[in-house]
Amino acid sequence: MISVEEYVSQVTAGIAPLPAEEQPLESALGTTLTASIEARVAVPPFTNSAMDGFAVRADDVHGASKDAGVNLPVLEDVAAGSTANGTLRPGFATRIMTGAPLPEGADTVVKVEDTNIEPGPVQMPDQVTIFSAVQPGTNVRKAGENVAVGDLILEAGITVTPQVLAAAASVGYGKLPVIPKPRIAIISTGTELQDPGSKLAHGQIPDSNGIMLDGLARSLGAEVTYRGRTGDEPEHLEQMFTEAGRCADLIITSGGVSAGAFDPVKIVGKTHNFNFEKVAMQPGKPQGHGLIKVDGRGVPVMCLPGNPVSVYVSFMLFVRPIIGILADRPGSKLQAVPALAGASFKSAKNRRQYAPMRAELSTSGITVYPTHSQASGSHLIATLHQATGLVVVAADVDEVAQGDLVQYIPL
Repeated sequence: MISVEEYVSQVTAGIAPLPAEEQPLESALGTTLTASIEARVAVPPFTNSAMDGFAVRADDVHGASKDAGVNLPVLEDVAAGSTANGTLRPGFATRIMTGAPLPEGADTVVKVEDTNIEPGPVQMPDQVTIFSAVQPGTNVRKAGENVAVGDLILEAGITVTPQVLAAAASVGYGKLPVIPKPRIAIISTGTELQDPGSKLAHGQIPDSNGIMLDGLARSLGAEVTYRGRTGDEPEHLEQMFTEAGRCADLIITSGGVSAGAFDPVKIVGKTHNFNFEKVAMQPGKPQGHGLIKVDGRGVPVMCLPGNPVSVYVSFMLFVRPIIGILADRPGSKLQAVPALAGASFKSAKNRRQYAPMRAELSTSGITVYPTHSQASGSHLIATLHQATGLVVVAADVDEVAQGDLVQYIPL
């Protein structure tokens, strides 16, 4: 058997980030930015009003107060998205809305609450009475005061979030240079597998692995481009490998890698020189990986066991780092932190155990609890959703007592 670390090194060797490409903002969410972004336009791009009110010259309202208002004729309305027809002349006002360009000649904005005009959708008045003396620049946002053209806005290597999209759009970008989302193909194997929710005959089970792998891949920012299921016929699996390889950057299979008489993944994999290993871990001992050549392109294949908890643990330990490399996210490596066992549980002998556990955080630290009375098992899928991470138990430990210090990997 080989160690988990040795197998991680095997499966990640030769994996490289996907080539960068430009993508529209609408499709770039969750990708990795490959180049720094400098502002093409200023923010704000023009001097504008920060309030609904009246654009004036500060000199014209000097001395205005609640007891002694200043009356000014109103020239026009300027709404957001429009511009003034001309220069604001001395002794006049322009009604202006938030975000509208400040008319030339105006140097300040009196908010509508400091006038005799009611806020809201009312007809433009012929005259306004100003009750507040304001300084030049009051309620005015100057062009470029937030961002100037050429300012560094986004640094290469960050993940594109909704906030990143907004920042890019605000400084003049409609596309971004990114590493695209890794395209993932998922193939479940086993004649016994049926669609979730369908009526089951004796001996049949729902395909829970396929939908779980789909969700896990998407949760890491990948795109699932192929879903398939095959029985125990190697010829059908070979055909699916070809189909999947044409639209995927990584193929994930579940099942068919143990010592059974009908394990198609092993049969087909050996014809492509896949490596099949026994990894010193529980659950997830049988593993496999290799490359499928499709249209002159090598597509990596990860062959996971069939039991659902084994699939989950194997994905987190071995598939997650591959997706991280493809997406150029080196920070996707799992990190363990110390925690206390909240209950006693047994562990597999002579193999490192990765037990799904539920963590509780308190002022004294992290305490972890088994999600099932058996603590761990490759088939215990019904309580897996309660797990918040994995507890790692060394191979030479066969029992953990309540209060023992353990290593916990938050997920």
